[in-house]
Amino acid sequence: MFPAERVSEMKIGVITFHRAINYGAALQTYALQRAISDLGFDTEVIDYRCEHMENLYKLIGGFKQKTFKQNIRGFINLIPSWKKMNSFRSMIAGNTKLSPVAYDSKSIATANQRYDVFITGSDQVFNYACSDFDKNYYLSFVEDTRKINSYAASFGISEIPQEYQSEYTRLLNRFNHLSVREESGRRIVRELTGRDCALHVDPVFLLNAAEWSKLAKDPGIDNYILIYRLNKSNIIDDFARKLAKKTGKRVINIGQDLIDKVKNPDFEGNLSTSVEEFLGLFKHADYVVTNSFHGTAFSVIFNRKLYVETKQKDFKKNDRAENLLKLTGLTDSIIETLDDCNLDIVRDFEHAQSVLSSERESALDYLRGICSNE
Repeated sequence: MFPAERVSEMKIGVITFHRAINYGAALQTYALQRAISDLGFDTEVIDYRCEHMENLYKLIGGFKQKTFKQNIRGFINLIPSWKKMNSFRSMIAGNTKLSPVAYDSKSIATANQRYDVFITGSDQVFNYACSDFDKNYYLSFVEDTRKINSYAASFGISEIPQEYQSEYTRLLNRFNHLSVREESGRRIVRELTGRDCALHVDPVFLLNAAEWSKLAKDPGIDNYILIYRLNKSNIIDDFARKLAKKTGKRVINIGQDLIDKVKNPDFEGNLSTSVEEFLGLFKHADYVVTNSFHGTAFSVIFNRKLYVETKQKDFKKNDRAENLLKLTGLTDSIIETLDDCNLDIVRDFEHAQSVLSSERESALDYLRGICSNE
């Protein structure tokens, strides 16, 4: 998993949302640490335990951070949720190199002496709301500003509220090298600091389909349509049903909990799907219907016939997914109504992979440079 020979004695520490029970968060953690390690650097994921995020993912407790309905649903799904959490913890522990010490807000400063370079990213590490503005994700604990860097960090919002702007300016100005994930993030950095910064793809694109296949678990089934949605969707379920009727294929719904099974008895799938099973389901799907960025990302990585809902009535537009489809020339896969259920869409995956390959090389050059302190 990790190269035996190192091109440098530099020790790299990556801080991110590695303990979030979220497929995208886990997979981008794995990809970033793996990519830097493959460049020949001794790289660790800093095992930082943010109190706010730890409470957010508690199976029992943390009731105040959730609505009444969320708490009831959580109780009903306690056993499959416990299985899912254990599988996520096992995947991270078994496939990434974690720091030998687990840090909290009181002890994280001791990591200063362990690493020559710090990188925060990717995920929404620059979104104050995700971590209750835990400044350790902005590397505030690092004393030497020459060590402070980001890779594809996301703000997750288009504007920084007035009351946070001065502190954001101070924190961002401490970075030696800044890389963000979205054009909106680039604009925020420019407005707050006057600095320009790099724009790079999500870490999942640092690995190709062959590399992801090594982690994927074969689902042992075929001839299926895969649903993966993060938010309640306007049309995804009905779209998948229409697609199933046209193709004669079964429907698998990733993350379907016990309540979903009652509502959608015609769908298969369960809440406790592991990260490895998630990858395998995408790799072997005939079609994917999604409103998720990472659902879109892995559909493109594995050259799957995808349909992506980017505009939702009760949620903000999924700019990330739409921008990815524009970048790779796959905008014909965007769906808005059931009338978009077209089996004759031509998807040029050869072009898409060529674009992603170019983006990957640019990102790896950036990582190689900051890890070498160039």
